[in-house]
Order: sequence, then structure tokens, then C-alpha cells
Amino acid sequence: MEKLYRNCIILAFLVSLFLLLEGCTPEAQSQNAVVIKPVKTMVVTGEDVASTRTFPGAVVAGEKAEVGFRVGGQLIEFVVKEGQEVKEGQVIARLDSSDYLTTVRDLESQLEGARASMKEAHLNFKRNAVLLKKDIISKATYDNAQSTYENAAAQVESLEQKLKQARLNVTYTTLKAPFSGIVAQTYVKNYENIQAQQNILRIDDTKNLDVEVEVPERIIAIIRTKSSKVGKPYVRFAAQPEVLYEAKFKEYQAAANSQTRTYTVTFTLPQPEGLNIYSGMTAEVVSTYPSGSSTGVRIPVTAVAADEDGKPFVWVVQEDKTVKRFSVELGELEKEDYVLKSGLENGMQVVTAGVHYLNPGQAVRVLTSGVGE
Repeated sequence: MEKLYRNCIILAFLVSLFLLLEGCTPEAQSQNAVVIKPVKTMVVTGEDVASTRTFPGAVVAGEKAEVGFRVGGQLIEFVVKEGQEVKEGQVIARLDSSDYLTTVRDLESQLEGARASMKEAHLNFKRNAVLLKKDIISKATYDNAQSTYENAAAQVESLEQKLKQARLNVTYTTLKAPFSGIVAQTYVKNYENIQAQQNILRIDDTKNLDVEVEVPERIIAIIRTKSSKVGKPYVRFAAQPEVLYEAKFKEYQAAANSQTRTYTVTFTLPQPEGLNIYSGMTAEVVSTYPSGSSTGVRIPVTAVAADEDGKPFVWVVQEDKTVKRFSVELGELEKEDYVLKSGLENGMQVVTAGVHYLNPGQAVRVLTSGVGE
């Protein structure tokens, strides 16, 4: 019995020793160690960081003209078609000029008779001047001869002006292209009667293109006040979306659209080689603009979390390598970044990934490489 009791004591000691050693294993020790989370961070700066913006728009001709005759008449030659290329000075339409030519011939005949009458009146005036010096005629007779001559001269001058205009009207019956371009639209058909100043077609200059886009108030404010900070604009066409063509800012409308409250901005560029871009085609203008925020602070969307009340906050790494919550006021969302209105100061180190796995006072290790990207 005494031997059995001694064996039980030894067995109990061995079991206690085993349990004690089991609690000293690395697994048990790790459960009591401090967990350090690896995180990616960024340092907040107050720089007005630029962001890329894309605005859809439409192509319009860099120069366009609604073309018509200065005189009226019947259209007898109108062979151009929509989409046809024309050269500067090319004849694009003619009116029946027979009535205008008749007017020219009639005025030429009247002018010839008026010049003959003026010549005779001038000779009579010179004769009366000599006779007046010899006291052969009265002063009244001389004055009458002078008046007749002056009226004849005025008649000749009037007819000369009318003849000049009539000859111009003949040339106006031929319509020529004011510049090289494409016939964008025609409004009449051949043999119709045309009124003076009536538009018969529109010609678009395709050497240079304008692209009009609608931009919000903030962008037009930046263009007005920070034009030197706006990036170089580029245009992308649906016909070749993988290529960006450099453009230039041309102008903007100072009045907003009454319905959309946006502003029309126009950019210009040469016709791209190898493409045929015409008015009405779709395009996009791509450029960079400063954030325009009061603080200039931008953080990625992945850095923002929400508390129990749904209010946004970020984790800021402290000097002791632990994290602390900072409430922030979110501004405009630009692609994958928030422009903050308030909440952070320059120099703060903000966690940008893994924010949902942190707790106040959590120890972290800042990743300096691409691990986890």
C-alpha cells in the first residue's frame, strides 16, 4: 500500500510538470505577445495636387461660313454636294445673269448719251463765259448755261455709279468658296429662285477643329484664376480612342447654361493626319487641374473608414508607431481620391490600406516596399 501511494505522488508530479512545460511552448508565448500590424501610409502635404479630368464634347469647325448671293435670281448652276471638298475661290454656284447684263447695257447707253449732253453743255458754258466778258449776253444767260453744264455733269456721275454697281451685280451672280473646306450642308436645290442674302450652303474649314465641352463652376473658376496651373489639354476622338492629340485653349463663355449651370469651353487643334474629323463628331478633352480645395489635402478612398455613427475618420501613425483616429470632413470625390475640407495637418502620416483591421493604440509597422500592393 505504501508503495502504491508513493507511485501516485510521483505520477501527479509528472503530470503537473508536463502541463507547466506545455504552457511555455512558442505557440502559447505568441498568444501573449503584442501584435504589430504592417500598414501602408502616406504623408499629408498642403500642395495643390493636380488631378486629371476628362470632359465629353463635340467637334465644331474652326471656321465656318453660311454662304449666299448678294443679289437674287434663278439658280442655274449648283453642282456641289454635302461632304464635297471645295477650294478657296472655286465656283460653287451661279445665278441667271441675263437681267443684270441687260441693266448694264441699258446704263452704258444712257451714260453715252449723258456724256454727249455734258460735252455740249460744257462748250455752251465756255462760249457764254466769253460773251459775258464782252457784255454781249446778260449775267442771267451765263448763269443758266453754267447750271445746265453742272446738271449734265452730275447726271454723268450718277450714271457712272449706277453702271459700276450694275457690273458688280453681274459678278455677284457667281458664288465662290471663301476658303477651302467641306460643304457641310446645302439648303436649296438647282433652279430655285434665290433671294438676296439667302444662305444656300454652309462651308466648314477642316484644317483646324474646335472641340466644345461643358465644365462645372469649379473648373471654369480655375481656368479664370489659375490658368497657368492648368495642364496642357489633349483631345481624344472616338474614331481613334487610344491616341491623344495636343490642343490649345481657345475661349470660354462667361455665362452659364441656364439648365445645366455649366460653362462652354472651346479648345482648338489641327485636323489630325490620317483621320477625317468633321463637325458634330464626339470627342473628349483630357487635362489636369489643381484640386482647388481650401487645404489642398488629398487622400485615397482606401484611407477613409467610418465610425459607429457613420462619420468618416482616418488612422494617423503616432511617434510611438501606434495609430490614432482623426475625424475628417470629406470634400469632392475625384476618381480614387477625396479632397478634404478639414481634419488633417501637413506632415501627418496616414494609413492608406488595412484601415478596417486597426484599433485605437494599435502598434503598426510601416511598409517601405511594394509588399502587399
